[in-house]
Amino acid sequence: KMELRKVEQELEKLSSEWKALRRKRPQFNDEANDAGTTTGEALSLSIRMPSWKELQSKVKDEEIFPPEPEEEEKDDGDINMVNASADSNNNETSADATNNNKASDVDTEGYSEFGMCLAPTEDTENAKTEVKNGESVWERYAAKNTAAEKPKITEPVKEQKEIISQPTVEDEEEGIKLEDASAKDVLAGLDSLNERFIALGPKMDKFSMKLNDRDPVTKKPRYGEKTMSRVKNVVRIYKALERGVTVAFHDVDGEPSVVSTLRSQIQQHNEQLNAQIQSHQSQQQLESERLAKEELLAEERANQAALLVEQKKKDEERELARRAEEARLRRVEEEQRALDAERQADQELLALVPTLGAEGVREQIGRMREALKDNKAALDVALGSLYTLFEQVVRKPEETNFRRVRRDHPKFMEDIGRHVGGREILIAAGFKLEKLLIGEDSVPCFLSKEPHIESDMDGWSDWFDTLKKTLEVVEEEMLK
Repeated sequence: KMELRKVEQELEKLSSEWKALRRKRPQFNDEANDAGTTTGEALSLSIRMPSWKELQSKVKDEEIFPPEPEEEEKDDGDINMVNASADSNNNETSADATNNNKASDVDTEGYSEFGMCLAPTEDTENAKTEVKNGESVWERYAAKNTAAEKPKITEPVKEQKEIISQPTVEDEEEGIKLEDASAKDVLAGLDSLNERFIALGPKMDKFSMKLNDRDPVTKKPRYGEKTMSRVKNVVRIYKALERGVTVAFHDVDGEPSVVSTLRSQIQQHNEQLNAQIQSHQSQQQLESERLAKEELLAEERANQAALLVEQKKKDEERELARRAEEARLRRVEEEQRALDAERQADQELLALVPTLGAEGVREQIGRMREALKDNKAALDVALGSLYTLFEQVVRKPEETNFRRVRRDHPKFMEDIGRHVGGREILIAAGFKLEKLLIGEDSVPCFLSKEPHIESDMDGWSDWFDTLKKTLEVVEEEMLK
């Protein structure tokens, strides 16, 4: 009974799954389908798969259940053998009666126990029928067996029979609402239903075999009426599912099955998807190559532009260098001209002083006096400035600042240098025309070079005597 209940539950689940699968509408919702791929005409499971009512309507009892054999009448020999067996042993007869009473109380679903206890033996083959209380053993057995064959069926049993024969899931209505589902999920559901259906095969074979099995003595079915009804209902549901599985998985009259169509559509969809992917990959490859070429061209153009910029920069640098060089050359040339002019002026200045020493100083002061004969004040300023200059040198011969006079100094030019003979007086007194580095500039100066007193005492004495005599000459000219 436990195994029968499990089979009933499994068949109930399978029938429910069949009905649920009919409501599915296979879909191919993915990138390829969204992009416009098709898989042929949409598969309608509600049309291709028969309804549960239709499957049950095609199951005929006369086709799956063989007709019950007519009960054969027992001859006198069988009755004599039974009675002889009972008469041979009174103790056994009492035990049999007890067992018969128990058997009458057992549910008609169980197996009969009389076949084993009443089987004829060699010892009772010719035995006569024993009469007890006016009835033979066979009569008592037949009466009990007849009572067991026709149990009283109460209303609860009928209700249970009706419940078993009805499916637990509502049958489909005419305009069932379809549900979208993945084609692969639908195929997986059908494969799962088929595997579970096949797994029930051995159990159903066992039930079908016992369905036709009969008691060897009473020739009655092994199943009771209630169990017989349940087993037949299970067989009907199984056969209905068998028809459905055949439609779903096997081609009929050249028409492909639901599963074949679904697999073909999935394969077609996968091929289209792969073609779409390959096409997309090819487009991506072409796009990548195009972008790479454009990038290469852009890089080449950038390199050419950079080369042009660099070449332009080099040209500009060369032009700037050329201009700078020209400017430098002009500057050098100008400096050289200025130096030459300065040298020429110095030479001309030195040429104006033919006599050096105190006599030369007196001669140059005479030229100044002649030039300034109408400007006594300027002469006095010039002579006063000359006196101050030489007096400082004589007083501190070691002081270089007293022995150095800038030729372009404004004070010098105002008092002495601008007059005829003013610069010549310094040259006559032993001053040299030099360029001294003052700060960062090279400045033309009048410089009285002091000889080294230790190494050239005579030269130093002559130099210092010239300065003193020049101071004396200036002082004399001032007194005139």
